[in-house]
Amino acid sequence: MLDSFVERAPEVSHAIAISSDGLMVASTRNLPPDRADQLAATGSGLVSLLRGAAGFFEAGAVISNVTQLEGGFMFSMAFNDGASLLVLAAPTCDVGKVSYEMTELANRIGDVLTPAARAAVAQRR
Repeated sequence: MLDSFVERAPEVSHAIAISSDGLMVASTRNLPPDRADQLAATGSGLVSLLRGAAGFFEAGAVISNVTQLEGGFMFSMAFNDGASLLVLAAPTCDVGKVSYEMTELANRIGDVLTPAARAAVAQRR
């Protein structure tokens, strides 16, 4: 699913799905496993910081975040259960299109990122 997301969202280079317990669940095939794990840890920390700030200011749930970097953009999208999606894109990307595609993807995969859902899948194996 993440690879097809990258194909639909031009100028997106990498995407990872992070479980609510901070583990990398899936990544795009062109992202080396060690980098995917680093990105999962970074993304999990980022989403946690954003949730903390939102709570401190009583601003409600974190929905998404876009960080502009010198070399592009880092998008994060949090789900209610603590899982998240992290995407890296080129500086010339269409921020609106990437955000829209992330929302569509989140609607399809959000439920499978919880520890309970992953445990249920593991038990069936």
